[in-house]
This record gives sequence, structure tokens and C-alpha cells, in this order.
Amino acid sequence: MTNASEDFSQRVAKIRARFMEGVPARLNAIRDVVHCAESTDPHETQLRKAHRLLHDMAGSAAMLDLPEIEGAVRRALDIAESADAKNTPFDHADLLIIDTALSEILAAVAPDPSRS
Repeated sequence: MTNASEDFSQRVAKIRARFMEGVPARLNAIRDVVHCAESTDPHETQLRKAHRLLHDMAGSAAMLDLPEIEGAVRRALDIAESADAKNTPFDHADLLIIDTALSEILAAVAPDPSRS
């Protein structure tokens, strides 16, 4: 491996680590939006914000080659995209799918105690 590709790989590894460190906070923000009855932002609906946050996270996970996280985010994103396009609130089944996906993501980034 050349120095340039090693340098690039190290930079990507740092970005991936920073992304992984921020996942719990991002998941909390998504949960807050999804479970909020109405958006408090006059410029963005609850559905649009959930859609945007999930879309951003899916794109980041894809770019950083994190397929397990990307797959779980995309399951939640499919629900958010559909609800946003139809402008219909999340129903109980939607929330269950989204919450399950977010829990899977959190489990994927949680440290494995057996490796300590």
C-alpha cells in the first residue's frame, strides 16, 4: 500500500470512528422526532425531519461501508419516506418497525463485552 492510500485509509477510519461515536445521539434525535406528535420547527414537518435524519444517516453509513447499519437505517427510512410522501402520521406498526431498526443500529455500535 502506498503512503497516499495508507493516509486515505487512516482518514476514512477516523471518520468512521467519529460516525460510530455519534450514532447514539443521532438515534436519540431520530426517536425524539418520530415519537413527537408535531414538529416544533415551523419550517419542517415531523415526517420530513424524520425522513431527512434517516436519509442522512443511511447515506453516511453507505459511504463509510457499514452495511449492517445502512440496512437497518434503510428499513426505517422506507417507512419515513412513505409517510412523508403521503403526509400521513406514523401508525403503531410504523413506529414498531422504526424502533426495531434503531435498536438494531444501537446494538451494532455497542461495544461487545466479550472482546474486552
